[in-house]
Amino acid sequence: MLWFVLVLAACSAVHGSMHELSMDSDGGNVQWVVENQNGSISVPGRVPGGVYSDLRRAGVLPDLLWQDNDVATRWVSYDNFTYSTSFQLRAEHLATRAANLVLLGVDTVAFVELNGRPVGAADNMFVRYVFDVKPYLKEGLNTLRVSFASAVLAAARRSARHYAAPACVPAVYRGECHANQLRKMQASFAWDWGPAAPGQGLWKSAFIEFYNSAVIRSVTTHITKEDKQWRLRVKVYLEMAGREETGELGARLALGAQGAVTVAKQVTLVARGDGTADAEIDMIVSENVVSLWWPNGYGAQPLYDLSVTFTSNSSQETSARSIHVGFRTVEVVEQDIAEVLGNTTQSTGLTFYLKVNGYPLFMKGSNWIPAHILPELGGDEDTVDSLLQAAVEAHMNMVRVWGGGVYERERFYRRCDQLGLLVWQDLMFACSMYPTDKEFLDTVRVEVEQNVLSLQHHPSLALWGGNNENEVALRGSWYTHPSEFDKYKAEYIKLYVDTIKPIVHSLDPGRRYVVSSPSNGLESEREGYIAANPYSPNYGDTHYYNYLADGWSFDIYPLTRFASEYGFQSLPSLTTLKTATNKSEDLSLDSEFMAHRQHSPNGYSFIESEMNRHLQLFKNDSKYFEKFIFYSQISQAMSIKTETEFYRQSQATWYTMGALYWQLNDVWQAPSWSGIEYGGKWKMLHYFAKSFFAPVLVSPRLHLTGKVDVYLLNDRLVPLLGGQLLVEVFNWTSLTPVDSKTYTVSAKPLSAQKQDITLDLWKQNKKEVFLRFSLKAEGVAESPMNYVFPVPLKDVVGLQKPTIQITVSHRIRLHSGETQHIVHIVTDRAVLFLWLEAPAPGRFRDNGFMLTQPYLRTAFLTAGNITTSELQKAITYQYYLNEIS
Repeated sequence: MLWFVLVLAACSAVHGSMHELSMDSDGGNVQWVVENQNGSISVPGRVPGGVYSDLRRAGVLPDLLWQDNDVATRWVSYDNFTYSTSFQLRAEHLATRAANLVLLGVDTVAFVELNGRPVGAADNMFVRYVFDVKPYLKEGLNTLRVSFASAVLAAARRSARHYAAPACVPAVYRGECHANQLRKMQASFAWDWGPAAPGQGLWKSAFIEFYNSAVIRSVTTHITKEDKQWRLRVKVYLEMAGREETGELGARLALGAQGAVTVAKQVTLVARGDGTADAEIDMIVSENVVSLWWPNGYGAQPLYDLSVTFTSNSSQETSARSIHVGFRTVEVVEQDIAEVLGNTTQSTGLTFYLKVNGYPLFMKGSNWIPAHILPELGGDEDTVDSLLQAAVEAHMNMVRVWGGGVYERERFYRRCDQLGLLVWQDLMFACSMYPTDKEFLDTVRVEVEQNVLSLQHHPSLALWGGNNENEVALRGSWYTHPSEFDKYKAEYIKLYVDTIKPIVHSLDPGRRYVVSSPSNGLESEREGYIAANPYSPNYGDTHYYNYLADGWSFDIYPLTRFASEYGFQSLPSLTTLKTATNKSEDLSLDSEFMAHRQHSPNGYSFIESEMNRHLQLFKNDSKYFEKFIFYSQISQAMSIKTETEFYRQSQATWYTMGALYWQLNDVWQAPSWSGIEYGGKWKMLHYFAKSFFAPVLVSPRLHLTGKVDVYLLNDRLVPLLGGQLLVEVFNWTSLTPVDSKTYTVSAKPLSAQKQDITLDLWKQNKKEVFLRFSLKAEGVAESPMNYVFPVPLKDVVGLQKPTIQITVSHRIRLHSGETQHIVHIVTDRAVLFLWLEAPAPGRFRDNGFMLTQPYLRTAFLTAGNITTSELQKAITYQYYLNEIS
């Protein structure tokens, strides 16, 4: 009976007479068994899956993220595990010319056997493996075994033969060594924001395919605008069952109410030595029948279904592939900066910005790390959807997929297409030198080719990055001795320039490939790919971290053309930490648990020093730990707010055109640079991002001299004319301004404009007052208020304990299925960083409020079932107040 059910499942994906037999565990049709090397462990396995997940599900392992289990379970990474299953085949399966075992994701070093005979090996988790298994299949029962080797030990063996610096991650990471020797998620060996868990398993789908002619593997689209029409060049990549095949190649672009564009032609496919072939077909699409695809904040994201088929003339077998395409132009512009700024003292160097549909757009966003430290869990659709939706709600238009993680699954990029999030896609190399032996380069070539072909068609994909921080690491001797520079430079060029660059350029000639990030872009290339100063403010992109200076000060940040990484740490909430421990003694800054969770050297001292510059917290406070968490999130949010607004303001004077802070998300419950905690809870940073990334924002800059410049940031495609800017001076003791002045302001489209305003409002002691900025302008539905605090908050005079009343009036059912509860907040005094909490699953629409008015209304969004009265009773809050020791 099992055989019958399995065969029915096998026939679910049929094109003509082509069959796919799924080897995935969904539905229970295929049963996998996982065993360790000595046979002491034998448990059910899953595909897609991984050994950590399977052992946890079977009760062999505790929760990896509980207390110090990341280290306590590390033995798993040193053992070797085998995944095996059996399946039935009928005679008609064996009658096809080709039968391939396709493994979409093998993590990482593995040996594959079918019916006791070797069929192939794997050494790269980013590669799709296709093994010809026709000689090994038989009618009736077949057995498949995938035997994995410990990645930790395999990496060590390779390092002994092909050493590349560094040998190990820093000791404070509590990780494993030689990650750079394997084409495996680099962060799985530990990072400064995450634990080590170098696992094994089939982390993506597996299946056996049976066909007689050819199967489509990938489709790329090359879209160019020619006068009033789009030319869509479709290139199809196939694997052949024989040496030559003729047939019809067809493509259909569905245009909704506008009908469809359909083209077809006869082609003759001739297989190369590796059994692959490709063919092209062109389509011409009038600009009148499609709409432009825009990044978030600038327009809609229309996507069109493109179906491609190949039908064999001899067998009449059809292979098909459907993708979505968007019509837009994206280019990275590196031109003489004088052409933008004019002949000024700033006019040395090149621009570095993205032009989309002919418009220079400022990139606002964050850096994406894997959604889970275990790659088999990192594709959870709800988690990915929630994180990307949160990015959109914070007005982001770009995410950078960082090079120490994974090439994300198809759904990630499809959601970016739908949401308007441009993707800066790193290739998976980060913070290391890498070997360049033939074996390594051969697997890299396959990896880059497959992943470029897989991702190329997505309209959200903006540019390729060759690696993360390896140019600056080599120039700065982070991991190497200066005497080794020439050796490692030659290997760097051999890998990223001689090997990878030609592949990217040949498969995706329309997109920029930046060899490294940070980098001087074209200038780095002119200097032999390792610039004398890869951090030059005059070229390319920069990463900037400084925990020794005052992060709330605009005057500490260096200029840049594009800020692709910057950030500050904070702790996750107490609620999130309690999902990792139930010991009260762990919830202390000097506990072994908290030391274990902090992977950044001197991390807590840097957080504390940043906090102490502006906030007052005494170590003898009975709630010291809880307040340390809260204040760390305040300090992080304010520092990144300041730095981000500095970059947005610098569009006016330096043509800075991007701000992607580090980092969007987390992989465990620990101190990190994230704006969203593991589990999805927003930190104060992410709420602040909704304001500091707002399309229209009044952004004041307080200088050390006390001077205040005022910028009007306008990220819209239309000008802002005749706006009314209200500047108010408040005394900390009252909600009524003591002084105010209104200015008429304006800004060109897509600009940051410094306003011709001289603020002379310091008529009182600066310790007693603060400034509030608000804007009203035609066509601007909302522009966040902004503030200037002239002295550190710990030094202000008059900030007193408020009386706060919070009520919940009613709830509304939203189209999303969530319930929105209306929340009313009343205060009698100014309140700094009012933070609301509710035990129900959900979040407040806004949080971390600066209450400078008597009444504020917000909302609580939840998918749970809670009444208004229950919510009102459950809401708790905290805020910042200077305490007396």
